[in-house]
Amino acid sequence: MSGPLSSGTAWLTQQLLGAAAKAPAAIQAGCVNPRPPGVIRPGSATEAVLQLLRENPKRQFYRITIIQRTGCTRKAVDWALLYLKAQGLICLHLDADRMRYSAADRKRGER
Repeated sequence: MSGPLSSGTAWLTQQLLGAAAKAPAAIQAGCVNPRPPGVIRPGSATEAVLQLLRENPKRQFYRITIIQRTGCTRKAVDWALLYLKAQGLICLHLDADRMRYSAADRKRGER
């Protein structure tokens, strides 16, 4: 095609190329994820659970106690416990019929 359409397309292409050249390097490289995986967000239930367990390194807590102490919902605590266990940041201790949680021992690298 020739005429006004091709010159309009050329103009638009030039505008886009100019804008891309002025964009920050992070945007040029790709999208920036504001919530990258593996990062515990400040103020989250995961942070509250981990803080409780680390503040009491020699204690083991039942799930209900963690819910009561953190003030988080059951679902939020459940997800936090699953995530923290998968990351090796907490330990799971089995009783006859219940589970208890504690902070992982950082010195021995216990998971």
